[in-house]
Amino acid sequence: MYHAGLYDFSKLKKLPWEEWRKFALLLFNCRDSRHSVSGIELDGYKGRSDVLVFDYQKDGGVVLDYGFIDDLHSMIGSKIGSQFFIIAPAASVTFLEDYIDKGSVRYYILRIPYSIINELHSKDFEAIKQPIDESQINDTVDAVGFDFIRQPKVECTYSIEKPEGQLQEYAVIKIKTFKSEAMLKGASQLGNRESLSMVMVDFNYNGEVFNLDKVYYASEIEKNGWKVFLLKENFKDRIMIIYLDIYGNEYREVKTLQNFADSKQSKRGGR
Repeated sequence: MYHAGLYDFSKLKKLPWEEWRKFALLLFNCRDSRHSVSGIELDGYKGRSDVLVFDYQKDGGVVLDYGFIDDLHSMIGSKIGSQFFIIAPAASVTFLEDYIDKGSVRYYILRIPYSIINELHSKDFEAIKQPIDESQINDTVDAVGFDFIRQPKVECTYSIEKPEGQLQEYAVIKIKTFKSEAMLKGASQLGNRESLSMVMVDFNYNGEVFNLDKVYYASEIEKNGWKVFLLKENFKDRIMIIYLDIYGNEYREVKTLQNFADSKQSKRGGR
């Protein structure tokens, strides 16, 4: 159902790095403040969390894969907070998850879709005068409309439960918070969980393609006390869970059955 697409990397390579870097930070409301952690140069902050703008131009073109996260964590994981943000062109990210957990750190991936990059070219990106301001960001986003995904804010707990009267155990997701971040009129006025559309699950995620196995609609989830019941016997190795809001924005995560057994602690998602 979902697969990372291949795009025209030549357009990415033509974007001036400094202008691209500033655009990326503004796009996700990050503060431009170069600093270093354990010798690694970082680009700014989102709230109090560190932000890295992924340098896809390095060494003639690189991709953001699991190995990059592993290497980054080995170098700075013990020196940063519980959240770390990486901004990257969607085409340069090789996995589908919106975050990767390493130890006590959650590395969030903020993707810039190809349509945004294409729009920048149509407006002669090199001609943008400094400093880039919010109106230019908004004009670019408006031009591509719904294609710019704003991940919903998600907070869930995970547990193993045997419902009363049932013989089988379930892995249970309790959705405590779900708020849409869509840049549309009225979206911010919706109450907690009102913008949830559905939860989709692939019970045998292979790390590349999402294959839909089960859909849980918001009306059903609400009736179950905002719980999603996943039959344990359906789990293979890893599952992918996609939370979808009514505007088509997604938040994606990968879990194993052990994640449900290990903790009932809240885990936050989105931005």
